[in-house]
Amino acid sequence: MSAADAIAPGGGTPFWSALVRQLVVIGALTMREIHIRYGRRNIGFLWIMAEPFLFTFGVIVLRSLLPFRAEYSSVTLVGFLLTGYTPFLLFRHMVGQSIHCIVHNGGVLYHRNVKFIDLFMANYLLESAGIVMAFSFGCALFYFAGFLNPPRDLFLLYAGWFYAIWFSAAIAMLFGAMSPLSTLVERLYNPASYLSLPISGAFFMVNWLPPEYRGYALYIPTVHYFEMIRAGYFGSAAKAHYETSYILATCVVLTFFALIMLRYVRRRVAIQ
Repeated sequence: MSAADAIAPGGGTPFWSALVRQLVVIGALTMREIHIRYGRRNIGFLWIMAEPFLFTFGVIVLRSLLPFRAEYSSVTLVGFLLTGYTPFLLFRHMVGQSIHCIVHNGGVLYHRNVKFIDLFMANYLLESAGIVMAFSFGCALFYFAGFLNPPRDLFLLYAGWFYAIWFSAAIAMLFGAMSPLSTLVERLYNPASYLSLPISGAFFMVNWLPPEYRGYALYIPTVHYFEMIRAGYFGSAAKAHYETSYILATCVVLTFFALIMLRYVRRRVAIQ
């Protein structure tokens, strides 16, 4: 944090100077979070990637013991689970870490350059890096093991991950901003996150549903970025259904309300 304070100019601050200052703050908070969570023992910060990969690898191994229906064979089981479980882990980890973000980091808010949003951005940067690294490592590992082909459309794959990160961050900020106001937020989050798994799109594709139910599935925002990620990885074999304008509008609206809630809470939460 001293680096951030050192470059803080006095008087009127130009936009770029202020942006650089806040980027330094977010970087310092991210490094602080890495040291708090992982320390310097064993493999240290590599647990950022190793932990979500081990979760995903366990799911893939267990699910491989069950039969994979023939009509779903347009995508490989390993690829299907890898493109489904890692984005869902991103959502769970982001929201889970955000629940206590303000309370656990209240002390650093005494630094004049540290804002509430900086705490959340540092968490999102850390979680996104860890999950995307785990996904990339899993793809490389299973590719060299002969279980996966390379992705067909990198642009669409990256776009799907972009919306997965944005949507997860917006929901996480909304929950994180509300959590200091009521303990119900934490109590309701855990069951809600598990109940959302079957309908999130992590373990099904819209094209696998009966035609009369596909339209209903597309009302669920998360389904769209799961479909985009799979379309980017498997290409036309995935037969994906998604609408980028819908997930974009959803992310914008959620971000707007999250920022309003964050501003509301900032005025009402005392710094501990």
